[in-house]
Amino acid sequence: MSRLESASPRSILVIGASDTGKTTLIEQMLDVWNPGEPIAVVDCDVGQSRLGPPTTIGWGVVEPPTGSPAASRQRGWSGVVMRGFAFTGAVSPEGNVEVFLDALSHMLLAARREASKLIIDTTGLVTGDIGALLKSRKVALVQPDLVLALQRERELEEVLACVDGVRIERLMASSACTRRSLEDRTTYRNRQLARYFVNSARHGFSLRNLRVLGLGPDWPRQEVVRSPAALIDRMVGLRDAGGKDLALGLLREYDPESQAVTMLTPLKDASAVTTLAIGSVRWPEDS
Repeated sequence: MSRLESASPRSILVIGASDTGKTTLIEQMLDVWNPGEPIAVVDCDVGQSRLGPPTTIGWGVVEPPTGSPAASRQRGWSGVVMRGFAFTGAVSPEGNVEVFLDALSHMLLAARREASKLIIDTTGLVTGDIGALLKSRKVALVQPDLVLALQRERELEEVLACVDGVRIERLMASSACTRRSLEDRTTYRNRQLARYFVNSARHGFSLRNLRVLGLGPDWPRQEVVRSPAALIDRMVGLRDAGGKDLALGLLREYDPESQAVTMLTPLKDASAVTTLAIGSVRWPEDS
C-alpha cells in the first residue's frame, strides 16, 4: 500500500489469475487510497461479479466518507454504491472479446464522469494467446497509470510482455489464497443470480416491436425467432433506445408464430425497453 500512495496514480488496473487475491487487494486499496476523494470501481469479472449480477461488467462509486477519521478507513467493497452495468451475455470473455470490450468501454466512460480516481478489477483469464490479447487490449482501452500484477510464480509474464508504456508493479499472491473449484464458482453465480431475480415479475414483449441482438458469435435474427427451444431460460439484456442496459431478464416463454415473448425481470416499468440482447447463458446453471 505504501507503493500505491507514493505512485499517486489516478487509475489502477488489477490483473491476476483466478484466486490470487485481486478482490482482497482492491478491498485494501479502497480502505487506504485517498479517502477524501470519490473512487470509481469497474468490475470486469463477469463470472464472479461483485458489482452487478454475473454476465455483466458493473461499476460503482465509493463516496468520500463523513464522520470520524476512523470511519474513513473502513470502506472496502461494502462501501461501493452500485451505479450501473453492461450485459456481456457470457460468464467469460473467451469467445466474446469484442462484446466484452465494448461493454467495458461504456462502463469506463460512465465511471470517469463520476470520479477522477478509478480501480478496474479483471477476470482470471491470463494465459495463452487469448489471455495476452484480452489484457493488452484492456490496457489500451483503460490506459491506466498503474498495473498491479498478482502472480504465484511468473504466469503473468507472457501477458505483461504485451503491455507497453505503463508502470507495472509485480506482487506475489498470498499463500493464504485458496483455489475454488468449478462447482464452487457455479454455486456462487447461481446464488448471485437468485439474489438478483428474487423480486422479479413477468413482462410480455413482441419481437415485432423490438430490436433483437445475439451477443457472442453472430446470431442472425431469423435464427433467433425460429428456435423457441434454444431461447428458453436464456439471460437477456433489456436495453433502452440509447443502448443502456436497464435490467437483465430471463426468457421464459416464446411463441414463434406471434413472436411474443415473456420475460422474468426485476425491472418494474418495461416501457422504455427497445432492444433484447440475448446472451449465451441459461440460468440456473448446473452445479
